[in-house]
Amino acid sequence: MLFWSFGLLGALAYSQPQVTLLGNLPEEVGESSGLLGLDDRLITHNDSGNEAVLYELDADNFALLRTIEITGVTNTDWEDIAVDDNFIYIGDIGNNLGQRQDLKILRVSLDALRSGTSVTPEIISYSYEDQTDFSGGQNSDWDAEALVVRGDDLLIFTKQWQSGGTVIYRLPKVPGDYQAERIGELSIGGLITAGHPFSDGSGIALLGYSNQLQPFMVRLPLGADGLLFPTETVREPLEIGFGQAEGLLASAPGIYLFSTESFTNAFVSLQASVFRVEFADGDPTGEEPGGEEPGGEEPGGEEPGGGGAPNPGFGGYQPQLASDELRLFGRPFSGLLEYAHGSTNELLARAIYDSAGRRIRYEEGPEIRIAEMDVSGLGTSIYYFTLYLREQTLSRPFIRY
Repeated sequence: MLFWSFGLLGALAYSQPQVTLLGNLPEEVGESSGLLGLDDRLITHNDSGNEAVLYELDADNFALLRTIEITGVTNTDWEDIAVDDNFIYIGDIGNNLGQRQDLKILRVSLDALRSGTSVTPEIISYSYEDQTDFSGGQNSDWDAEALVVRGDDLLIFTKQWQSGGTVIYRLPKVPGDYQAERIGELSIGGLITAGHPFSDGSGIALLGYSNQLQPFMVRLPLGADGLLFPTETVREPLEIGFGQAEGLLASAPGIYLFSTESFTNAFVSLQASVFRVEFADGDPTGEEPGGEEPGGEEPGGEEPGGGGAPNPGFGGYQPQLASDELRLFGRPFSGLLEYAHGSTNELLARAIYDSAGRRIRYEEGPEIRIAEMDVSGLGTSIYYFTLYLREQTLSRPFIRY
């Protein structure tokens, strides 16, 4: 299926953040999947299949300063990293197929981390209290990429490929074997990939990206000691074009850093990078008035049913688009990719390319009757939808689940 947002209303209105590219990450961390600040340095790691290593980076120029081997374990699918006053916690929590029965969080002493080039972690093993089926399937709702320390607890936010939400689980942050307790869920309308407490501890910020690889944040005001998650969320877009945003840290009230993975195909090559996000009004307290259109997308956004403007074939509404703008939409479970664009140029053809640049769908102008294409036969991957107009070409990526 295509992933489209059908989330809760975003009832709070926050200021549009300012996003600034700070620099590129070293090649050694091209698959950066977690980010934290420690002693005026940055700590990051790569995700599944890479070495069981933490990388210490200069916080100003992101030069690699030191590598720390985490001994006695493998990087099955490291997805996020968290910290408290005494330990860091590495989340080996990725579970794309929903089959893993060896999920764990690695606890490492900060003292040992600061003083050596190799450390042996303590293990916090867990399973989800409500998972009984481990037969698995591609892009399951048991995947997770966000780990946050909250008081005496670790919170895991799942990455629900099918439903587009996140379920929150809690477990102790001391070594042992646990069943993670389900304590809440949020309808986000996107894939959650990282989390970090507000800098003052009064809430939790989540990072993710949409079906078109457009990063966003969701900030959850909770109070200093609370775990009462809001029933409504705001999805705040981070305007960097597109990218696979994977690591997040809070540096001051309303100010965050996030990292993206490298991404290369026939259309584009993006380096792993670090961005700074600043919200002019600081972090939310849960008291701000106002509203956002349903589904956690800004007004005039991209996803029908989730606050976005549908295309002419979706309810008959025509969004106001710039001449070089292309938007993609989809009805859940329909297998159809719908679109709208602002160009007045004659449509000559349309096509879909896979991530390697191979053309896998193609239709010429006379064959095109409506603004949609059947993508039900496409496998799970990133694709590019392209319109060929007279004297103009428009293209956008999308994800097929």
